[in-house]
Amino acid sequence: MVAGIKDAAARLWKDICDYRIGILVFIVYYVTVHIVFHAFCPSVILTGLPCAGCGMTRAVFFLVTGQFRRSWQLHPMAFPVLLFILYCIVMRYVLGKRIRGLKTCAAVLCLCLLAVYGFRMCTVFPGRPPYVYTAGNFLEKRLPFYRELLHKLFGI
Repeated sequence: MVAGIKDAAARLWKDICDYRIGILVFIVYYVTVHIVFHAFCPSVILTGLPCAGCGMTRAVFFLVTGQFRRSWQLHPMAFPVLLFILYCIVMRYVLGKRIRGLKTCAAVLCLCLLAVYGFRMCTVFPGRPPYVYTAGNFLEKRLPFYRELLHKLFGI
């Protein structure tokens, strides 16, 4: 048991070392955009529109805390995304095996995320979070016609 934990920790540490630049860039991005824009999503910061993943973190939180309905309402893809992440963690760190079907599963999840996004943008936007418009975004501040364009397209 202890050897298994040490092996998993060694694999995790190796991945952290191998991807340290990417991890550092992510941390700097995260801190910077939260300080400057009070947001995380580049889509919201740039356009004021939600992205396909908006609400996913909160939805996963609701899912793991047993609030299934709230999770589903916030983002119906939270359950499959969480299952995929858990599968990857178990395969890589617990079993120490290669993750089979990684690219295929990731592609299918992305396509499903985009399908759910398109559907919800057509049926929910700009009704309830996270499918709301965020005023004061970059394009709205730089392009005088942007807000009018969104009003014509979405009724914002």
